[in-house]
Amino acid sequence: MTGMGLFGKTLRDNRGAIIGMGIANALIALFVVLAYPSFRGALADYQFPEFLASFFGEGGVAAYTTFEGFIAVELFTWLPILLIVMVIIGGTATLAGEEGAGTLDLLLAQPVARRRLVLEKAAGLTVAIAIASLATLAGLLAGTVLIDVTVPLGRVALAVVNMLPLTLLFLGLSLWASAALASRGAAAMLVAGLTVVTYFFNLIGGAVERVEFLRKLSPFYWADASHVMLHGFDWLRTGGFLLLAAAFVALALWSFERRDIAVGARRWWPRFSLPRLSGRVRRRDVA
Repeated sequence: MTGMGLFGKTLRDNRGAIIGMGIANALIALFVVLAYPSFRGALADYQFPEFLASFFGEGGVAAYTTFEGFIAVELFTWLPILLIVMVIIGGTATLAGEEGAGTLDLLLAQPVARRRLVLEKAAGLTVAIAIASLATLAGLLAGTVLIDVTVPLGRVALAVVNMLPLTLLFLGLSLWASAALASRGAAAMLVAGLTVVTYFFNLIGGAVERVEFLRKLSPFYWADASHVMLHGFDWLRTGGFLLLAAAFVALALWSFERRDIAVGARRWWPRFSLPRLSGRVRRRDVA
């Protein structure tokens, strides 16, 4: 199987997720844009509690009444979570998932090096993520045609692109977990757990001043869409995300080169067994 074959196979394996996530992203973006005129007047004089100010990004509560601030909070704070779910499913299926299904040994029987297999699958998943992400822009553009509001299309497009570096970071992490851990279930649990913990760090760090430092430990803080809306695209933050993603892919290559391939699913939980009773019954003379 050629490299292009692996790349195409990855896209085919994830075509359902690409179509489904793309449609979902476009429709969610459309509905959020259409909801803005209804919220704009109601939010103008509303007094938000002080502890909620950090949830509105760098622009604060004042920016929330603008179109850019509204979609940054209502769309771009949680839409990346959907993309990360797609990444966890697709990323853990590439290596550990193929091994559990009994197809990884068949792939490796072809004249394809392990390194090329990982890189081609990573490239296919990157394209899949990009297609699903850019579908969000279609929904946003369709919504702006239907509402009477001036929309900074350039900043909105950059906010859509800004979701990719964060998602690629979790893609790299998923690939490494899939290559290093015993099963797809273990890999998915690790990446999902880190996603929840780091997302919680961003929320609690913004609400509680004493643990504000936790926000700096969360990639969701550094991927804040309101930062892009206010200041434009941050190439330094993007470069940091891409370097971390590349580091995890490199770890995935290193781990996969040293992985012993099993036929069928591995057990990653302890195996317990009860002592067996002998089926033979001895005869005893009864006095």
